Amino acid sequence: MDAPLFENPVAVFLTIIAVILIAPLLFERFRLPGIVGLIIGGIIIGPHGLHLLSTEYTIETLAIAGLVYLMFSVGLEIDLRQFRRVRNRAITFGFLTFAMPMLTGILLGRWLGFSWESSALLGAVIASHALINYPILSRLGILRNDSVSAALGATVFTDISALLVLAYVVRTSEGVPGPPGFILLIVSMVAYTALILIGVPRLGKVFFRRFKGRAVEFQFILVVLFGAALLAELIDMHVIVGAFLAGLAINSAL
Repeated sequence: MDAPLFENPVAVFLTIIAVILIAPLLFERFRLPGIVGLIIGGIIIGPHGLHLLSTEYTIETLAIAGLVYLMFSVGLEIDLRQFRRVRNRAITFGFLTFAMPMLTGILLGRWLGFSWESSALLGAVIASHALINYPILSRLGILRNDSVSAALGATVFTDISALLVLAYVVRTSEGVPGPPGFILLIVSMVAYTALILIGVPRLGKVFFRRFKGRAVEFQFILVVLFGAALLAELIDMHVIVGAFLAGLAINSAL
């Protein structure tokens, strides 16, 4: 593929900031969500559009940081009391919206002649959801609606389940024994979740009592966020899971 038009760091960041500014304003004039403009703008300037930028390390870093921030915001803005109230509905809805597409994907994969691992991966891709509409829900002020809270919880459930299937398929393809590796992954996830959801709120409450000031509090939150994301990646979980759990933990601490 030809080299991108812009390689100078200043030109790269100027192009990105221009898209972030102009695309949402343009699409909102047509009564479309601003995030749709960001997606289309990214396609236009990317390697499969005008090829103004390439998806090299810097762009990938910014993309991961944005995804981590989005999932962190979801966990941070969830009303924990309401989330506990709709927990059973969220789990039930999440299980159904994961199990049915997952089973469909596996059956489709086997019908197409795929292996069991490939079929499971296909099912996980079909079953996973995205929180791409979260900024729209936040702007409309309906995050506290019971149905929306249940849907958000169900989406997180399906994403974690899909990532768990992905981790199992990756471990199997790398030669790690299936059931023992899967059990180890589950144990690691449970221990990690307990550490984040129990340890971080306690640490946060102590930290916020001893240290005051927006700057130091913001720095503490950043350390917790990216520390949780990195630790999640080290145990074969995705960074978005760590970011969401970090958001819940800071939510509880605050």
